[in-house]
Amino acid sequence: MHIAILIAGIADPKRPLEKPATGLWTDILQAPTTPFKLSPFDEAALETALKLRDREPGTRLTALVTDASTDTALLRTVASYRLDRVAGLRVPAAQRGNPAWLARHVPAQLAGDPAVPVDLILAGREHGDLDDGMAVAYLAQSWDMPFVSQALHVREQAGGTLQAERASGASSELIELSVPALISISNDKDNRLRHPLMKNVMLARQQKFEIADPPPDTAGAPAISCELPAAHEKTRTPCQFLHGSVDEQAIALASYLKTWKNPADTHAHT
Repeated sequence: MHIAILIAGIADPKRPLEKPATGLWTDILQAPTTPFKLSPFDEAALETALKLRDREPGTRLTALVTDASTDTALLRTVASYRLDRVAGLRVPAAQRGNPAWLARHVPAQLAGDPAVPVDLILAGREHGDLDDGMAVAYLAQSWDMPFVSQALHVREQAGGTLQAERASGASSELIELSVPALISISNDKDNRLRHPLMKNVMLARQQKFEIADPPPDTAGAPAISCELPAAHEKTRTPCQFLHGSVDEQAIALASYLKTWKNPADTHAHT
C-alpha cells in the first residue's frame, strides 16, 4: 500500500511573531519569521500512517508539506520518521487556506512514481483552513474519492479495503471503504506522534527536499493589511469579598451590580 500524508504545519505557538525586517507585517505572509511546527492534527495523521506501516512493513509512505514548506527544519522533522519521500508544495500567500488551490496542485505533487499510485491519503482534520475543518472534505469532493472525516484510527482489512473508526456520541462507529480513499484524522490519546530514532534524525539533517513552486495563481485576494491584535488592558478592579449575613451579602451584591448597568437600559425600567 502507498500512503500519502498531507501536512500543513502551523506557526510555533510558543514563539511570538517576529516583525519582518522590512517593518511591514504584510511581508510575514510571503516570508514567515516564526518557525513552523506540526499541528496536533498533522501529528495524528503522521502517526496513523506509521502505525499502518508497522502492521505491514512493505507500506510506502509519502509526505507532502504545504503551508510549512518554507521551513526546512520542519521538513527534516517529518523526514526523521524514515519516510520513503518527503516533498513540499509552496502555497502562495494569497492562497493559504484555499482548498480549491490545493485541489488543483496537490495531485501532481503526490504522483511521484507513476508505477506506485497512492492508495490512501491521510490529513489532519484541519489542514491550514483556520479551524473550519472543511479543506479535506473539499479535496475529497473535488477528486471524487471515498471520504471519512475525523477518524481516530484506520486499519487495513483483508482484500485491500480500509476500516476507519470515529467517535459517534458516546459510542464509536466503524466505516469500511475501498481504495483509493481520503481520510481526515482527529487527534486522540492513542495516536500521539512517537519520537523518532536518533539515527534517523541525524540522517534527516543531510536530506535534500524537492519543493514545487507552482506559477502564480491570480484567483486569490492580496492582503491589504496585517497587524497583531491589540492587547487587552488588564482590569484594575480588585477582587471584592462580600461579608455579613446572606441578606446583607445580597444587598451588597445588588449595589455592586448596579454599577455595571447599561445606561441605555435606564428608561426601560423607569
